[in-house]
Amino acid sequence: MATFTWTNWGKNQSFSAAQFAKPASEEQAVELVRRALRQGNSVRVAGSGHSFTPVVQTDSLLLDLSAFSGVISVDHGQRQATVAGGSPLAALGEPLWQQGLSIENQGDIDAQSIAGAIATGTKGSGIAFGSLSSRVTSLRVINGLGEVVDIDARSEDFLNAAQVSLGMLGPVLRVGLQLVPAYRLKEENVILPMQEVLRQWDYFLENYRHFSFWWMPTARSAAMYRLGDVPADHCFVKLLREVPVGENDRPEGTLNQRTDRAYRIYPDGTTDAEFHELEYMVAADDAREAVARMQHLMLKQFPEEISPLQVRWQKADRGFLSPQSGRDSTSISVSGEIGRDYTPFLQAVDRTLQPLAARPHWGKLHFLDGQRVAALYPDYARFLQIRRQFDPHNRFLNPHLAALFS
Repeated sequence: MATFTWTNWGKNQSFSAAQFAKPASEEQAVELVRRALRQGNSVRVAGSGHSFTPVVQTDSLLLDLSAFSGVISVDHGQRQATVAGGSPLAALGEPLWQQGLSIENQGDIDAQSIAGAIATGTKGSGIAFGSLSSRVTSLRVINGLGEVVDIDARSEDFLNAAQVSLGMLGPVLRVGLQLVPAYRLKEENVILPMQEVLRQWDYFLENYRHFSFWWMPTARSAAMYRLGDVPADHCFVKLLREVPVGENDRPEGTLNQRTDRAYRIYPDGTTDAEFHELEYMVAADDAREAVARMQHLMLKQFPEEISPLQVRWQKADRGFLSPQSGRDSTSISVSGEIGRDYTPFLQAVDRTLQPLAARPHWGKLHFLDGQRVAALYPDYARFLQIRRQFDPHNRFLNPHLAALFS
C-alpha cells in the first residue's frame, strides 16, 4: 500500500488517498477493509474512473478490485451468471457468449467495472429494457462491520437498495446477473433532420430494439462526440435490430451498418473523455416536452454551447435510488466543453428539467442536494435505513455522498 493520487477519466476529479491497495483475491480485500474499519478509516472503491462526480473520493483507503475479474459461475437453467465485481464490462461479453448467453442491454461504453456501472445506474437505450442494475439478481458485499454479506431476492428490500447504491453498502465482490440467450444486433444508423426524427419518433420506438439519437444544435456539435459530419438541426440516429445468431457468426457490414454479436455493437466510440457530461432522466411521457425545453434553452439562451443533445429510453425498475425507479424513463444528456466555463449552461439545464422531476445519472454532473433527492425518490427513507444498517459508522460515505444521503 502507498499514498496515491487518483484522477478520473474526465480529469475533473482528483484527490490523494492515504492508502491505496489492489488486493489479489477476495480474501485479501476483506482483510484490508476489516483493518481499515478497525482503525476507524473510511473506504471507497475505484472502479474504472468513468464518473464525473466525486463518488470515489476518500482521504483514507482507496481499493482497486480489478485484479479479480471474469465469470465465476453460470446457471444455464436460470440464465444467470455470477461475475467478479471488478470485471470490466468488456471482459464479460466473450465468456458469456461461449456459454450461449448475453447481457440483455448495454450502454455506449464498456470500459466500466460491472460493480461501478450498477452502483451509478448505468444504462443503454430501449423502452422495453431496463438498466444494468435492474438485471442484478445478487451481490456479495463487505459491510461496514467487516462482514461478508450475500444479498439476493430473499431480501427484496436489501436487493433493491443494493442495485444502485453508489458504493454506500460496501465494496462489491460479486455480482449476479440475469441474462438472455446470446443475440446479435444489426445497425441501421442514419442522419435525419430533427423534424423527421420527431415525425418518426413513435415508429422508431415501436419497431427497433434500441432507438436513441443525438440532436446537433450547431454545425460543430458532432465533433464533440466524434459522430462524423452531421449538419446543424440534424440528428445522428442510432437504430438497432436484434437478429438471430444462426450458423454465421462473422461480423458483417461497415460502420453504422454492422451486424455482429451484441456486445461488440453496443460500444460506439462516442465517449472519449473530451467533455464533462450531465444526464437527467424524466418520465417517458414527458420526453417530447423535455426535448422541446432543451432545444429552446440551447438555441435561445446558450447558442455558443456546441454540445449535442442525446436522448435515450429505459424501462422502469425497482431500485430505490435508480433514476428509473417506478417509471419508464427518457434520459436527456448534454456535456460541457472542456476548457470553457460550462457551469452556467449546465445549471440552466438543471433548472429547465427540474419541473419534470428529473433524476440524475449518479456518475454524471448534477446539482441536487439532499432535500431534492429525498423528494425525487419515493424509497429514499428506506434506502437510508438500509444504508445505516450496512454501514452504521458511515465508513463508506465521503463528503459528496454525506451531503446527499446522511
